Amino acid sequence: MRVVITGASRGIGRATAVKLAADGAYAMTLCDVAYLDELEALAKELRTSGCKVQTLKADMAKPAAPAKVIAAAAKFMGGIDAIVGNAGITAPGRLADLDLATWNRVFDINLRANWLLAKAAYPHLKRSKGAVVMLASMAGKVPQLPSGAYSPTKAALIMLTEMMAQEWAPDGIRANAVCPGFVHTSMTESIYSKAALARGRAKMVPLGRIAKPGDIADVIAFLLGPQASYITGQALLVDGGLVRSVLNHVPGVAATPKAK
Repeated sequence: MRVVITGASRGIGRATAVKLAADGAYAMTLCDVAYLDELEALAKELRTSGCKVQTLKADMAKPAAPAKVIAAAAKFMGGIDAIVGNAGITAPGRLADLDLATWNRVFDINLRANWLLAKAAYPHLKRSKGAVVMLASMAGKVPQLPSGAYSPTKAALIMLTEMMAQEWAPDGIRANAVCPGFVHTSMTESIYSKAALARGRAKMVPLGRIAKPGDIADVIAFLLGPQASYITGQALLVDGGLVRSVLNHVPGVAATPKAK
């Protein structure tokens, strides 16, 4: 497998690269705009397993960046079998308070960049009968306050992925979205470093714990692999049952039975 992963230096992107290399991926193009030392260290680690790796600095907020990434990736790897659109940003703020520049930047990175990435990769994926996985969020399934721009971008990314799945199915290309719930990454370290807050969040999750990046990477690898060859157009919640558990948190509702 020849894979492009954006936002690959840390968190879910890094874990996905490690998982795919362990599963025998032939080549990877890893991209990020920050933490480039960590990106290079990851590439060095993956090369020891026999995977061919290149790293690229790419600011996905720039309209030309996605196509440049794909062109470099196709040249380096001799083609593309899969793309993982993982780069994204948050910008907490109420709709009434957001400025236009912030709104546009969140949409440019979380949505437009993934469209342009997939669009540029389309002819390569058509040749390889490849697959796309976009990193959405549970916040794209249900509104999350106060993320006035973030939730709409992730909801739109889910629909974009579903459109890809329908348009490109005749070409043998599959497209799915992954919607993580609570995940402990470097981006959320400020939350999970607070023990009481971490315990409170974990208590809300029916499975009783916060996800690790590897939990999400396992699902991405599955969706890219042959075991998922008949799955396309899905937006899979990987949240430990959190989103569907809302009624369990209503005062007066009987407590959820505890495991024995």
